[in-house]
Amino acid sequence: MTVQRVKASVARGQSAAYIVQVSTKDGGSASGVTVALTSQPSSQKPLFTGGCGDSNGSARCPVSAVSDKQAVTLHAQIPVASDATSVTSVKLTATASVTTSAKWTPPAASETVAVTAAAASAGGSPTSSAPPAPPAAPGTTLPLGPVPNLNSVTSSLIGAGNASELFPAINPGATPSPSPGNGTDRRNAAPTAGSSAIAFVQPGLTGQVAGLIALAVAVLLTVTRLSLRRRFRSRKQGS
Repeated sequence: MTVQRVKASVARGQSAAYIVQVSTKDGGSASGVTVALTSQPSSQKPLFTGGCGDSNGSARCPVSAVSDKQAVTLHAQIPVASDATSVTSVKLTATASVTTSAKWTPPAASETVAVTAAAASAGGSPTSSAPPAPPAAPGTTLPLGPVPNLNSVTSSLIGAGNASELFPAINPGATPSPSPGNGTDRRNAAPTAGSSAIAFVQPGLTGQVAGLIALAVAVLLTVTRLSLRRRFRSRKQGS
């Protein structure tokens, strides 16, 4: 008779499983053998789960014949209640008996399995939690200032100014009118002192047109002066 445990420990709410084997020795055989199960503590009831036919689910299993050539293998277990908080281990004992008039000691074997606390449920709170992460140190990132509106900035190089401000204003001199009764012809009258050479400009012309005319006269005088210098130099070299 042998008893082996499947696991060394189980949690509360699970079953401790065992394998029970029955055989004879010295070439003998036996019939009418019955295997009975007991447990410690007795509050956790043992039962057969395989190899007993209709007796599966009970604590007694009849075995028709046993020999030394082939052992009979039975499966048993002890269900551990989930509320059995005082149970720290369970022990299964299997005892074989046979009908005989001879005096003998029935063979027996036992095995113990440790019982641990039930595993925490999926929805339960964890036994331990990681400590909260320390707050992050304040960074040194500077806040962005307001973005200037580049559309409202105008370039000082764009937009030409009024060219008339670069030149002096030229106003036509006043023409003296002949006194009444004076029969002097206006065409033979000499120009008065202080009159300008550009007295023919009509008063309706704007200051910008007058400035452009003055600029043209200045350019013409410059070109004439340069031309005269070139002619003078060429004559001097030829002589």
